[in-house]
Amino acid sequence: MKTTSEKSLGILKKHSKKNKMLYRYILSFTIALLLISCAKSTQPKLVIPYSEKEINVDGVIDAEEWDQAAFIEKLIAPWEKGATDKTKFKAFVSSNYFNFSFHVWDHTPITIPFEKELSVAGGDRVELFFSSDTALVKYYCIEIDPRGNILDYSAKYYRDFNDSWDFKNIKVATKITDTGYIVEGRISLAELRELGILNPFYLGIFRADYKSNMSEDVSWYSWIKPLNPTPDFHIPSAFGEAEFTK
Repeated sequence: MKTTSEKSLGILKKHSKKNKMLYRYILSFTIALLLISCAKSTQPKLVIPYSEKEINVDGVIDAEEWDQAAFIEKLIAPWEKGATDKTKFKAFVSSNYFNFSFHVWDHTPITIPFEKELSVAGGDRVELFFSSDTALVKYYCIEIDPRGNILDYSAKYYRDFNDSWDFKNIKVATKITDTGYIVEGRISLAELRELGILNPFYLGIFRADYKSNMSEDVSWYSWIKPLNPTPDFHIPSAFGEAEFTK
């Protein structure tokens, strides 16, 4: 038969065990919250400033209109070790337009003779994808080759493309340089609003770099690293958060 002190000691041990379990649960929960918080805080975000200046859309991107633009340098090659890139992307909003430019370093610009929009998908190009949400319920894409040819379309996750869709109000200019090519363009803000691209929205910034005319001889570059083992930009993790400011 247990004495009173022995019973008390047993109760204390039980409480101690429960306290340890509770402590471990709280600790695990706290760590999970911290991990979620860190993941959110490190999620890439592009804050796109406002300027009263307008661009001429002539392929000249060293003009003062671009001085205060947000920029991203050196896209990454998520699926290729050792690939280097010096692409510089810039963007700002003016009263009526979303203005963007790409300065691409590329010693082997490959283009396909333009017969239809899908011809653009066979060669070097830069790409912008716009979505109002991370689920990619509906998103809008534009791909531009070094000659200024455009492939634009809408899509739904996963890879449900509408090739007949086009932006109504877009203008681009390109320039071949000694070191690669330049793309400058603008899209109507009113049209983006009609498409539901409001603050905040989600943006994909990509580049395809063909080394030859062989379809598999290509490097894929992105603003952020998509969470996929093989090249694919048409997934939620390929998009980063963006916001227009004024």
